[in-house]
Amino acid sequence: MEVPELKKIEIGGGRVISYREAGSGTPLVILHGLGGRSDSWAPQYEALADRWRVIGWDAPGYGGSSEMPQDEPQIVDYMGVAKDFTDAMGLEAFHLMGHSVGTCIAAAFHQHYGDSLLSLILAEAVIGNDADPKDKQDALIAARIKDLAEMGPEKMAELRTPNSLSPNADPAAIAAAVEFAKGMQVPGYTKLFVALVRVNIFDHAAELKCPAMIVAGSDDKSAPADKVAEIAAAWPGIQHHVIDGIGHQIAFEKPHLFVELLCGFLIDADAA
Repeated sequence: MEVPELKKIEIGGGRVISYREAGSGTPLVILHGLGGRSDSWAPQYEALADRWRVIGWDAPGYGGSSEMPQDEPQIVDYMGVAKDFTDAMGLEAFHLMGHSVGTCIAAAFHQHYGDSLLSLILAEAVIGNDADPKDKQDALIAARIKDLAEMGPEKMAELRTPNSLSPNADPAAIAAAVEFAKGMQVPGYTKLFVALVRVNIFDHAAELKCPAMIVAGSDDKSAPADKVAEIAAAWPGIQHHVIDGIGHQIAFEKPHLFVELLCGFLIDADAA
């Protein structure tokens, strides 16, 4: 599957965000995860563009997007950039989807700017590590920085990415996920990883202002289904689904199952 061409937009202050888009209907903005980019979402661009304007951003430091200026940006800082991006795009009302750490950004966005959302989708939501002692957080960050320095993106992708998929994943899906992960941009990845360690998604739970859905993978080790159920409980009224037989690579593992869920949910949200 091909992805749309990469575009860039100025969002103020000399900053640029790169993104891809397909379709021309009601906007769906997608915030990727730690190992993702705007080109993660080939199945969504292809399957949803006939009804929705599907927009996948590159988080700061990813793709062609400007780096975050802070040494240690927080999730609320990324949320602020997401708001600047959607404003620059002229989006007044839109669906918002986050994957993995993107769910933390999306949750914060809903907390602060929920009145602009037509719906909220949290795909394979992660909690973060802010509830841990500071020294434990610091050790986790130091270990990841050390691994990146010693292995580099390619070796890290080869050694770690297969474990992020289901044990029963299609070998072709594993190979595609590994190859994609080799494109990691270390500075941007590192800053977003630190933001993930420092966040607690429950701090961004708020009464729902729009229809919402949360989706887990039965074999996800990064966002275990029982932890996703705890997150779902913090948003009373959210639709909760578990996709059987997938890990944390929802765009690569049985992608048609998530697309079907997403399509049905968006149709209902548009009609609400």
